[in-house]
Amino acid sequence: MKLLVPFELEERYKKIGREIVGSENIIWFPDKGIADVLLVRGNDFPRDQKFKLIQTVSAGTDHIDLSSIPEDTVIASNAGAYSVSVAEHAFALMLERSKKISIFEAETRSGVYKPKSTRLLYGKTLGIIGYGGIGSRSALIAKSLGMRVIAVGRGYRDGNADVFTGMEGLDRLLTESDFILISIPLTESTLGLIGKEQLEKVKRNCTIVNVARPEIVRKESLLKFVDRNREASYLTDVWWEEPRLEDSKHENIVITPHIAGGLSGEVMEFSYVQAFENVKRFMEGLKPNNIVKRGESLYLNREKIGI
Repeated sequence: MKLLVPFELEERYKKIGREIVGSENIIWFPDKGIADVLLVRGNDFPRDQKFKLIQTVSAGTDHIDLSSIPEDTVIASNAGAYSVSVAEHAFALMLERSKKISIFEAETRSGVYKPKSTRLLYGKTLGIIGYGGIGSRSALIAKSLGMRVIAVGRGYRDGNADVFTGMEGLDRLLTESDFILISIPLTESTLGLIGKEQLEKVKRNCTIVNVARPEIVRKESLLKFVDRNREASYLTDVWWEEPRLEDSKHENIVITPHIAGGLSGEVMEFSYVQAFENVKRFMEGLKPNNIVKRGESLYLNREKIGI
């Protein structure tokens, strides 16, 4: 079998591919040829030939138009490749906000020495919506900080969630959590999952962290929620129609520019290792990991796709 890589790739990532898949089995950009497997980063990829497997570099696939891919082509995501980085980023946001780091830094830099009360994560309840790689890694960190964890997801269980349920447990999570982490994939069923009805159930000083996709939260409902509840916070690495930031200037909203997955070489090296290893599994006749369920998929034409 041959693997086609139709985009420019740094030599260090090519080296990973050669070591895992074998240099004789890879067609590198700008070369073209007939291949059985295609590696993709976005929605811009060859559609003039049929592939047996399409492997994404990204964890999500909502930026890829799957309707243009033949039904018998297997599509595999790179879910889990960025879990460590995203989970760390989620807690960086929670700790920064709870300890008011940016506020203190700005004040002391301007010559104002004014201590204020801060907030503990210890003893608080973290609700995790979506218990895949990011959610489970976040639960591990939360337990090390002395937090109670409520999680909703499907199928995946470990010892770090004090309470684990399917989506039927979402209302309990919303009402009991001091911090809520959104780490669920964007699908037809999760589009607009958090809206007015759900936000009315959360604590007035709740901190909501979104490291998934903006469309899981209904924008107008969220903006009204943060305006109405000044003690609440919305900390997010994603924004509607990013990189544009309309309606984002609220004191209790903190935004980072879709970098939770990490832009460093060490993160991307791990993601390419996982992607190439999944390609190798398929080439060896094994079932690839992270097969995308087309019936649940959702396509949004994004200017910025993230991971």
